[in-house]
Amino acid sequence: MTLLSVPEPTDPSAGRSRSRLGWVLSAVGIVAVTFWFIRNGIAEELPPWVWVVGGVTIAAWTLREFVRTPRTMAAAGAVMVVAGSAVVAPTDALMIAAVIVGIVVLQASAAVPVWAGVVAALVALVEIAVSASLEGATVQFVLGSCAGLVLGILVGFSRRQYRLAEQQARQAERDQQRARLLADRSRAARDIHDVLAHSLGGLVLQLDAVEALLEAGRVDEATLRAGAARTLAADGLAEARRAVHALRDDAEADTDTAATTDTAPVAAPGAGLHPLVAAHRDFGGELVVTGDLALADLDDAHRAVVVASTREALSNARRHAPGRPVSLSVIRDGDAVDVVVANPLSGGGHGLIGIHERFAELDAGATVEAERSEDEFVVAMHVPVAGARVDEPDAQDVQNAQNVTDA
Repeated sequence: MTLLSVPEPTDPSAGRSRSRLGWVLSAVGIVAVTFWFIRNGIAEELPPWVWVVGGVTIAAWTLREFVRTPRTMAAAGAVMVVAGSAVVAPTDALMIAAVIVGIVVLQASAAVPVWAGVVAALVALVEIAVSASLEGATVQFVLGSCAGLVLGILVGFSRRQYRLAEQQARQAERDQQRARLLADRSRAARDIHDVLAHSLGGLVLQLDAVEALLEAGRVDEATLRAGAARTLAADGLAEARRAVHALRDDAEADTDTAATTDTAPVAAPGAGLHPLVAAHRDFGGELVVTGDLALADLDDAHRAVVVASTREALSNARRHAPGRPVSLSVIRDGDAVDVVVANPLSGGGHGLIGIHERFAELDAGATVEAERSEDEFVVAMHVPVAGARVDEPDAQDVQNAQNVTDA
């Protein structure tokens, strides 16, 4: 099973840490602007209000770098734009750098509307134009500042789109992992149901037979039935271990299973439907069989699904039609194999859901239908044959002519 991924640790829009390069560039910018602001302010004897407003701008810039929560960053960006724009002209455009950074912060932040950066740029342009007229600056100065503001909008919008795309990608990844987790849970429920329905259900039938034989004084037969029940219990335990190992993706599942269940080994995959037929008859069920029980025409994946689905169909037949004759047919039909299980009464429960889920995991050529047909409940499976066996019609005709009837 998979775990949901955690957010990236380098997403500054959500208040997380930045890369080391980002910190270095921001620090260099703050230090450079502060140095030239102080040096030029002393040389040009700037008025006190410029010192105060410029200091507030630099302080907001510094706060934005150290306190990186979305609201704090947005507030610091707004202060940088409003305060910095007022002193762009008095500082000979030195503070335009802080204004541009503030616009980028507002435009890129998901905590504010997308138009916030544009509004901030317009406010900054008005402030710069007014202060430039008071300072006697040229029109070219205002136009150059306007170009810087537009650049800030474009850079901020680009960052915003990148962050949104990144968030969507992470959300899509979380959704995919959640879907895989739910699929794993569904598969676990299905496998556990298989073990309980087949093994425990058959165990109850065997123990009922043991009790009846003991009451009739047929001790030897009861002993044989008890041995079969023990074998069935061990086999169910083996299947449960296999299911758990499969869910844990344990590569040594088969080795561990074989080591712990030497009294009742799980049937090999190539055994096909033979073990199910034998088990059904051991449970006292009447079963009429036709066709190739080895399912030699199918590949391993399709054979495993057919075996598991047939096991569920037979388990349902034992529960809903105890003691009634059940038919199992394996028919080669061109490039496909049809496996049909029919019993006199209607089936139901989670087993049929599991059968549909198993077939849904196969390719589109594999289908299953489970429905009432007159007085019978029929589970019909249609599975394409393995590609290597398609060109062998003669051998298949011989196998399809093979009939096995209940003794």
